[in-house]
Amino acid sequence: MKKLLLLLCLAVLAAGSLLGFTTGKSILFSDSFMLRAQGCEAIYWNPALINPDYSDILLPGINTSFYVANNSLDLDTYNYVMSHDFLDQEDKDNLLAKIRDGHLSVDSEANTSIFGLTIGNVGLASSLHFYGRGSLSKDYLELLLNGNVDSLYVFTKKDNDLSSLTFGDITFGMGDITLPLGDRIPKIKVGFSTSLLVGIYDTKISKFDGFLSSGFDGMTLSQDIIVDTGIVGGGFKGMLGAVSEPMKDLSVGLTLDNLFGFINWGLNTEAIHFNVTADSLYAANIEEDFYTETHEWVDIDNYTTKLPPELRLAGLYRLKPVSVSADWVYPFDSSVIAPQKGRLSLGAEVNLLKYFPIHMGMTFGNQELPAKFSLGMGIKTSYGDIGLGYQSFGSIIPGYTSKGISLGTYFNFWM
Repeated sequence: MKKLLLLLCLAVLAAGSLLGFTTGKSILFSDSFMLRAQGCEAIYWNPALINPDYSDILLPGINTSFYVANNSLDLDTYNYVMSHDFLDQEDKDNLLAKIRDGHLSVDSEANTSIFGLTIGNVGLASSLHFYGRGSLSKDYLELLLNGNVDSLYVFTKKDNDLSSLTFGDITFGMGDITLPLGDRIPKIKVGFSTSLLVGIYDTKISKFDGFLSSGFDGMTLSQDIIVDTGIVGGGFKGMLGAVSEPMKDLSVGLTLDNLFGFINWGLNTEAIHFNVTADSLYAANIEEDFYTETHEWVDIDNYTTKLPPELRLAGLYRLKPVSVSADWVYPFDSSVIAPQKGRLSLGAEVNLLKYFPIHMGMTFGNQELPAKFSLGMGIKTSYGDIGLGYQSFGSIIPGYTSKGISLGTYFNFWM
């Protein structure tokens, strides 16, 4: 039973790891980064910040970030389960009690730069992006651990889902455009970016219906799943950004991202239909072929993956040698990129030594992911800056209580 439970959890993890755009440096601030971005990173975070005072170059692969995390289980729980040959009822109850909001969810993301260049108030950049989300109903885990304790279990897409998205972008941005509002109000600068999206691979569950019932006539099982897949597509997204300094050392800004965002899949689109059934089943009659399983591949029409718009508000206060920031982001709908949950992130940079800044941040948790904490360090030179750091989910320091881990690296050449 323990091996079966582990295989099920690993399956969810693997599905999630199939892989707003994050960047390598933003991980070090737990994504409280909208007003900290400069140069090529500003193309993705707030194009209003692209300006002639900062020109840089990004090289392939050096600016990279990735994470994998879940909403319920930490490393200590995994080690405990694997160190015991059998789990008693108290162990099973404790394990099930850790599952939050009725399902075990796993999220993963990876982003890496291909190239980037900013000159004056314009920039051009390209990156690869991988997103994955998976969830598994708590009822499935209860069946594995305890058998059926209820007479009826119903499984739906609400708590059982899988989606992954892989694509690249070529993004043009322009910023440092001052709005002609007169001298009575603080100066407001705006910018925009447009992205050509090149879809690589997409997977999503379009149907998930199932139930398990038990009674005098035995057990009945039915599970019907349809997975849509797409290979090679094209799309678009836009971003508008604004920034202002209402008082000395204080900056505020906002962005609207994923405007008109979509990827249309057209080269090869298929649906995989899985069906498992068992009827009038008694424990004494269970054999290896007690169920009927079928699957088939069917060509489907082209379909579109929508990227819901996101609103981000941010503030940044600089008081050398320290700066602190806060970012709040709200997606207008759920997608593989992010659930429809508002997220508040806080960030800080401490630069007691001129060339060795320390980065830190935190994001408050929600139903899908626990709180995350980040720490990193950089080196500033006359040629550019370089740094790396980590992000831990559910604990300040990565360890046995962590529910996920994230790493980020950055390297910008100044021009």
